[in-house]
Amino acid sequence: MIFQILEIRKMASEAKENPGKFAGGQVGSMFLDLLVLPALVVFGSLVIFFIFGFTHFLGGPYWFFKFLFFLTLAAVFLAFYLLRKIYLIIKSVTKNVVESTIKVESTIIE
Repeated sequence: MIFQILEIRKMASEAKENPGKFAGGQVGSMFLDLLVLPALVVFGSLVIFFIFGFTHFLGGPYWFFKFLFFLTLAAVFLAFYLLRKIYLIIKSVTKNVVESTIKVESTIIE
């Protein structure tokens, strides 16, 4: 409970100092939270493919699982590169939107 209070206090001071960076960080962390479960599934499949492709477990090594391992590993590197680009774009767009919204001057229309 005390750690949550300290985290909220830190977040409030960061939002007060630089709201654009704070909003970009929050949206970026939400994006990363969405990727936790798929990353665990892919990691688990890589482990299984490695075990069946490179060890003597259950009569292995099997060429099919070696192929799947390297295919999945290549897909992981490609996905990591693309998701990193998307993450950086999301953070920068959110930061720019928040900063441009804060800098807008209001006028009174009569």
